[in-house]
Amino acid sequence: MLAASVGLVLAVAAAFALVLDHFDVMNLPGCGAESGCGRAANSVWGRLPGLGWPVSFVGLAYFCGMAAGWVKGRGSLSRAMAGVSLAGAAVSVGYIGVMVVESLVCGYCIFAHVSHLAFVAMAVPRALRTGRGFGPPGRGWQVEVGLGAFALISVVLGITDERGRAAGRAGAERKLAEATRSIVTASPESAPPAAEGQSPVAAPTKPVFVGRYRTGPEQATVRIVMFTDYQCPDCLKIEDELTALMKSGASISASIKYFPFSSMCNPHSPGNLHANACWAARAAETAGMLRGVAGFWEMHHWLFARQGSFTDSELDQGLAAMGYEPRAFTTVMQGPETLKRVQADIKEGSELGLFQTPMIFINGVELKGWNAPQALTRAVRAVLAAAPPPAGELVDSPPDAAGKYIADWKAQARVEIPASVTQRGLGPENALVSVVLFGDYQEPFTAEADGMLRVFTKGAEPRIRYTFAHFPVNQACNPVAQMTKYPKACLAAQAAEGAELLAGPEAFWEMHNWLMANQAGLSDATLRAGAAGMAFDGSMLMEAMALPEVGERIASDARVAGSLGIASIPLIFINGRLVPRWKAGYENVLPRIILEAAAEGAGKP
Repeated sequence: MLAASVGLVLAVAAAFALVLDHFDVMNLPGCGAESGCGRAANSVWGRLPGLGWPVSFVGLAYFCGMAAGWVKGRGSLSRAMAGVSLAGAAVSVGYIGVMVVESLVCGYCIFAHVSHLAFVAMAVPRALRTGRGFGPPGRGWQVEVGLGAFALISVVLGITDERGRAAGRAGAERKLAEATRSIVTASPESAPPAAEGQSPVAAPTKPVFVGRYRTGPEQATVRIVMFTDYQCPDCLKIEDELTALMKSGASISASIKYFPFSSMCNPHSPGNLHANACWAARAAETAGMLRGVAGFWEMHHWLFARQGSFTDSELDQGLAAMGYEPRAFTTVMQGPETLKRVQADIKEGSELGLFQTPMIFINGVELKGWNAPQALTRAVRAVLAAAPPPAGELVDSPPDAAGKYIADWKAQARVEIPASVTQRGLGPENALVSVVLFGDYQEPFTAEADGMLRVFTKGAEPRIRYTFAHFPVNQACNPVAQMTKYPKACLAAQAAEGAELLAGPEAFWEMHNWLMANQAGLSDATLRAGAAGMAFDGSMLMEAMALPEVGERIASDARVAGSLGIASIPLIFINGRLVPRWKAGYENVLPRIILEAAAEGAGKP
């Protein structure tokens, strides 16, 4: 039954790929957060109720169990195993139906289920025709073997997942502790009273950091501002904490700003991740426009109770229950003013470096680690315990996106970059700033970051030591790459290494510059022409590029990047700290981080 075996192997392979994607070991093409795969994984159908396990775990364990039973049965099924297969087939059909009806179409999921159904269609009829009881010798114990394999795979996946979650919880707790300390220490002290006969010093004029509909006292010990998305599951969890805190009677004020992850109103959204989020935000803003603070918060709670999702008829019913005239409300909601206000919040969030929701500020300081258990509640209690004097929103001034990205870089743990990577740096070895960039000569952002960094290597006294390391996104020469995105990436990396073999490090950097400037149209012919301009013999360059040590140097750099957790390129380290984000909108933040790193280095004894 070769065909049936192929179907089962394909089902196992597809499920295994989905599990690797869950663990971020593999980034499946077309399986991003905004795709059907991403939305399916994040929906109620993506995890087992109670356990919270991804359905992909169950699928892989089941398919592996079936494969173990199939091998035990030497390519045939007992009637008992056939019954298990039919039950699994019913689940596969059900999941395919759910994906179609809910518009959660995941190509890898469907491929796994269809392959499984093909196996069942070929293997089960034969078992029902020829099998008796548990079948003839060789087919006994199939169910037991299958259950054993299912249990083993489940345990391995569960342990691996729990270790990842534990590491994530530890990281969240560390960030929460650091953020809480920053919030407490940043709280303003009471201003000394003016001397007799003197006027109080006027507060500086600056934008007030608060949402349009603040609830709580104008002068509060704790001032919370949260950027939210009504269809964001994490935002809902934080909202429950916020609601309880506001009912506690403590000196707390809170206001909301919108950042819907939907391209319908948000140009910074990576796609239409939350299809109704823009309309939900505009509904909340409409209620605020019509009824002020009370109206906003009433609609705010109604929207979160529905996780931001509603049909036209459901909205009409909800509006009627709240005492609105539905047609008048929707006329305002669909008007230009609500969109203008929502997009003003989106712009502000982008300028503050927002890349996920919720983004929470307490007294003007970002609450990092908000995904730790009861993070908002714990942070608020810590501030209340410190008892800073109540103040208004004028004292709160969060940093801009560039400032946030610098702070994010400074918060990173230092790592050791192996000497095998850094030995070919450009600039003095004793430079105050060491920069290592893992990139691809064919990738546009790599070229942009490289161009900025090279500015700091010029002049009589270079300010940094800059190392370029290879991470071509091409599986032909990169053992860590999970896909091939740039067909000429290996050719480019080999050209840089071949140039160094021929004429040393200076030749490497000369070829490096040429490759960055000639990303388009790279070929053997253009390389030969470029080599001639660098006083290389084109044929000798091609021969050098084919040497084994060239391929090993490229693969070695890529393996180091893999060990450092590379998820995208360029991957940049400055003084051993990862740069999580280096672009704030259209601004390249690298110069500011380099200046900060130089100041740190100069201050060391």
